[in-house]
Amino acid sequence: MVKTPTGNPVGRPREFDEAAVLEAAMEAFWRKGYEATSLADLTECTRLNKASLYRVFGDKHQLFMAALKNYADIEFRETTAVVSDAASPLTNIRAVVKKICDDAGSDKGCMMINSMVELAPHDSEVKALLQKFGEQRLQAIQAMIVQAQAADEIRAELDPQKLAVSLMIAFAGSAAMVKGFMPDTQIVDNLENLIDSWT
Repeated sequence: MVKTPTGNPVGRPREFDEAAVLEAAMEAFWRKGYEATSLADLTECTRLNKASLYRVFGDKHQLFMAALKNYADIEFRETTAVVSDAASPLTNIRAVVKKICDDAGSDKGCMMINSMVELAPHDSEVKALLQKFGEQRLQAIQAMIVQAQAADEIRAELDPQKLAVSLMIAFAGSAAMVKGFMPDTQIVDNLENLIDSWT
């Protein structure tokens, strides 16, 4: 709550949890996509009226950008959480692959991949944000590959950056294919075979 120089409060504190509202909006966008998610959907799932929603988060596009960032932060946190100090670097890479495939195989798929298909071709802000998320993930995977090379689990003569890019491309393709073209077990097997070719 803002206070005057005399210490008296000005205005009213917000009567809702911003994090919970953002989570609800994220779920709506994730489930239906940007264009198909209406203002009525957003006010219903967040339990806020239009004025309150836009006062805090801006317009629909700004709310979507905040929701997409929230999704990416959660996804990155949950994916890196499967990495164990007790496991070998290559085992950790395989665990990350399985986690990403499991997430992509859910009914809603991956919100970042969904947004890449729906919005990135014509929305420069979404494209720039997704590129930022992609670079973060590319660097994380590359670091894991370097660790596996240091442990003699991946051939040292292979370029870790090129391997990381190959795996990222495979992830993106898998996220699309798993939506109906191939069973998730076949996707995982294919990615496992890719990693096996590095050893």
